[in-house]
Amino acid sequence: MKKNFKEILLLIGFIGLFIFIHTLYYKNLFVFVHDQVSSSTKAMELWKTKSFTLIGPPLSFSIENRQIYFGSLCYYIQLFFLLVGKFDPFWSTYSFMIFSALMIVPLYLGMKSLINKKAAIMMIILYSLLPFYIESTHTLWNPYFLFSLLPTHLFLISRFVRKENPFLFLAISVLNGVLFQLHYMFIFVILGQLIFFFLIRKISWKYLAIFVAGAAIGIGNLILFEMRHGFYLLKTFRLYLTHPKQITGHWFADYYLLSESFYALVIFLYWTKKLITGKTIIVLFILLSLLAFNHVALTAGSRHYPKDWYYEDELKAYSIIKTDFMEKNFNIFEFYNATGDTQKYFLKRDGAPLNYNDYYYNQYLYVIYKKGGGFTKDPAYEIGSFQPSKIINEWKINNYYNLYLLKRI
Repeated sequence: MKKNFKEILLLIGFIGLFIFIHTLYYKNLFVFVHDQVSSSTKAMELWKTKSFTLIGPPLSFSIENRQIYFGSLCYYIQLFFLLVGKFDPFWSTYSFMIFSALMIVPLYLGMKSLINKKAAIMMIILYSLLPFYIESTHTLWNPYFLFSLLPTHLFLISRFVRKENPFLFLAISVLNGVLFQLHYMFIFVILGQLIFFFLIRKISWKYLAIFVAGAAIGIGNLILFEMRHGFYLLKTFRLYLTHPKQITGHWFADYYLLSESFYALVIFLYWTKKLITGKTIIVLFILLSLLAFNHVALTAGSRHYPKDWYYEDELKAYSIIKTDFMEKNFNIFEFYNATGDTQKYFLKRDGAPLNYNDYYYNQYLYVIYKKGGGFTKDPAYEIGSFQPSKIINEWKINNYYNLYLLKRI
């Protein structure tokens, strides 16, 4: 009983530390831009229109005007957190961080079962304090949803390793499909599982049917989409393979390796389990604590994007814009996003009756830009199509940016 109580205190302590470190990060670096805005808007629209989709966001590059799409599950995971946060981007994302913190429990239990207690403590230290992983809880985004579910995946594997059970294996296999549709780079972890289960542990090949069937259930929406659309994704994938230079030349992001790095650490800790001592754990904890604090507090400002523009500034600008819902036929331009998608998320959330895509017939244009103007020289279509015009109002948002209201003349 005393031993269990100490473990409970350990887990509570690390969950608290996780929340504290990540809260510092949110305070210094939270933004609501680009992919998070587009996916949040899509999830919100699915909720408002009571509609359903089989596919999710596309990959970040296309070939011959064709793109591969992830599965739609990410929208519904995102919708869950948006509902928890009442569609407030900050609190919705913060609730996702809390969820990620709670995943320390299955991570610890899984590692303890697979390896030992010391390896489990090492892993939750890495999960909580490694800057690469801290980055993976500050945005509602499909690769980060995948990462947050990896502890549960590991826990299920640990249960199956302890006692082989077809129902447990089915749960692992279904989750494989779910994680795969969140990001296709998970395929390498799936291949690794095939090697681990069937070649290393040498479980019965009868489980292979469960492995395939479970994965098919996990990507059932994608299978249905393929059947309805003439195997569009598979044909597009085949097209991608005929353009290897374009694929290899595409920008490679570190988050592609989230799941691979996670399981690489698990394997490393398994191989080095005999070398892990109490001193090793203490040294790792101190070093990563200093690194994490530096990352989330001391150097966070240098990585902030957009420069000198914060979430509080978005809210301040929106508080001004929302007063004109019913009075003006307007649209929005922001210096870092020509179509003003962040502001439009707030407008759509609050039911503003606008033609969001019209930059030709709108009579007014809100422009968020650097002080001193200069936006008339911006090459963006959204500005160029709104000429001739004049500034009829101007508000200071912060020391670097103003909100301008333009009217056609």
